[in-house]
Amino acid sequence: MHSGQLTSPLAESIIKTVLYYDIFNYPLTQSEIVRSLSTDQFSTVELERELDELVRQSIIFKLGEFYSLQNNPELAARRVKGNALAKKYMIVAQEKARLIFSFPFVRSVMVSGSLSKGYADDASDIDFFIITSPGRLWIARTLLVMYKRIFLFNSHKYFCVNYFMDDQHLEVEEKNLFTATELVTLVPMYGKHYFEHLLNRNTWVRQYFPNLQEEHMTNEEAPIGQIKKGLEWLLNRCAPQALDRFFMTLTLKRWKNNYGHSHASDEFRVAFKTNRHVSKNHPQNYQKKIVDQYEKKLHTFLKRTMLPDPVL
Repeated sequence: MHSGQLTSPLAESIIKTVLYYDIFNYPLTQSEIVRSLSTDQFSTVELERELDELVRQSIIFKLGEFYSLQNNPELAARRVKGNALAKKYMIVAQEKARLIFSFPFVRSVMVSGSLSKGYADDASDIDFFIITSPGRLWIARTLLVMYKRIFLFNSHKYFCVNYFMDDQHLEVEEKNLFTATELVTLVPMYGKHYFEHLLNRNTWVRQYFPNLQEEHMTNEEAPIGQIKKGLEWLLNRCAPQALDRFFMTLTLKRWKNNYGHSHASDEFRVAFKTNRHVSKNHPQNYQKKIVDQYEKKLHTFLKRTMLPDPVL
């Protein structure tokens, strides 16, 4: 990498975009770079000129149709293989999403994680982001977890249900590049119009993705089966508010017993977000790891190119 002063805000934005995905060894196409840029003040000609100049200076490298901070053609081959496998995983994800949507009080099912970015490998799980009815989140979650434990022997491979929000409280509390990326890359499977509601409640993501394209989902509700309606009717007559609080308290107690000793209190609150409207179960605290890695890589890169550190 050549050292020198990068004066173009567009060049800086390109670098930051490619650098973020470099954490995952994932090179980007030109169109993917455009969607993830932190600025919308450019033309296609300007973008292509900046990309060519960055490649000429060996600041970034062109690997076929992809751009990367690493001059490693194996990354392009890895990505192509991962994209192909992701298409197969999405078929499984569609089947699992249909099953999840059949559970009481589930209103929307979206694919998250690496699969939502179009990548999978042999170690990948299928992660789901689930929206529920208000006041019934912990009932829905508990039923899904019980199903996973009993019928899937607690396997996370194709049934990782680790993030729930209710449909009246869709604003994400942690506002950073990681959470913004996770939100805008969600893939709606059932209850698709909730994706639009979710973005409308989190307009702050446009600070990170000003080139985000509006996707107007159908207003037509995904059909709720008769068995699901019947189960909801029955559960709504069993002191549902008290039952929901009971399941939340029980789950939090178990999480504290299992993970409280390995996380600082503030980290635990983020990794195991627990209230009546949100449930997040991320034992590895992936958000913190990625944000920390990004800040470290960005600081190192900017120091080498003599750019001032940005305020993140």
